[in-house]
Amino acid sequence: MKFILGGNSMGMKIIESRHLLISFVLAFLVSCSCDKSPTCDGNHYDPRNVSRNEGLSYGASLAVDDKGNIHLVWADSTPGNYEILYSTKSSGGDWFDPVNISNTDIESTCPEITVDPSGNLHVVWGEGGFYTSETLGVYYSMKPYGENWTIPMEIANRGEMPDIGIDASGNVHVTWLGWVSYRMKSAEGIWMPKEDVFPFGINHDHAVNNQGDVHVVCDGPGANGGGENISYTMKPFGGSWAEPENISESLSRSWAPTIAADDGNVYAAWKEVRPGVDQIFFRICSSDGSWSEIDSLPDIVGDATGPEPAITAENGNLHFLWGAAIDGWDIYYKVRNRDGSWSESFNISNTGEAGPAIVVVDTYGNLHVAWSDESPGNYDIFYTVISTR
Repeated sequence: MKFILGGNSMGMKIIESRHLLISFVLAFLVSCSCDKSPTCDGNHYDPRNVSRNEGLSYGASLAVDDKGNIHLVWADSTPGNYEILYSTKSSGGDWFDPVNISNTDIESTCPEITVDPSGNLHVVWGEGGFYTSETLGVYYSMKPYGENWTIPMEIANRGEMPDIGIDASGNVHVTWLGWVSYRMKSAEGIWMPKEDVFPFGINHDHAVNNQGDVHVVCDGPGANGGGENISYTMKPFGGSWAEPENISESLSRSWAPTIAADDGNVYAAWKEVRPGVDQIFFRICSSDGSWSEIDSLPDIVGDATGPEPAITAENGNLHFLWGAAIDGWDIYYKVRNRDGSWSESFNISNTGEAGPAIVVVDTYGNLHVAWSDESPGNYDIFYTVISTR
């Protein structure tokens, strides 16, 4: 499989998987010219920089619709307190000016976005809590295709760090922390009652397949008690939650889980300290519900002490992002091909000051990546695209 790093990147990298021909070609195609400076001081910006403002921008989430349009949300302090900002671009176009979709007097943080089969956008975020004494709550807004954002509504009066997913029928699935809880909004617009998933949780993630099955991982005391483990459960569409199981099965600390689903398979990954160094481990659950043996990323650059890992899957290929400190903090990428072979690792940020990243795959197999980056002097949101075909 061949990978091309391009789009709004600082250059292009082509990497052939080792079972074909390993080659690295670097060609700098753009020159950091300033096409959208928010100031008048003559600063030049990395062309991957989307937010480009004087506030703090972090916590990016993105989605790509069937037409190839990219939709990006993040938390931003520029309005005075943290608000949720949204911007969009076509596959070959420029980013639109950000729109404030939360518009509250308290802190709005940790947004997540998804797009349904009709092109409608759905966003959730946490309101209050991190920088204020206000009660934590989870809020939701949607943007019907071609229309404006709806007025935000509270879908949980206590909760934080929500996640959101969509199935092929247009049902919206939301989870959040406190204890890990869940609600579904039907394609007809009806919100179902809240359901408790785990009676614990520090970090969590969920994935939804086309059939509406929901798969959830979280870190905490573990399904069987003991030290911090990765617990997994799932809810078939219209069914009940399965008994949680400990999928990390380790005496070491396991944390920062992430999960993805495609073609009947479920993929879970997490960080673990073994021995004294953070590594990334993963398992694959087949359509019959059986989990593979625990495996780890081979020959990764640096250790995984940086930002939490992120994964996405398509066609049996499992794509990994993680943070590592070599010459500063950067985001690295590696793919496990469907035949079990691995690509080389390569640096996709190249700034030395990168924060947590998010990755999604579009219908053409392109990977869209966004992350927070402090290289402009304050945190901004960066975006790039990796072509895998």
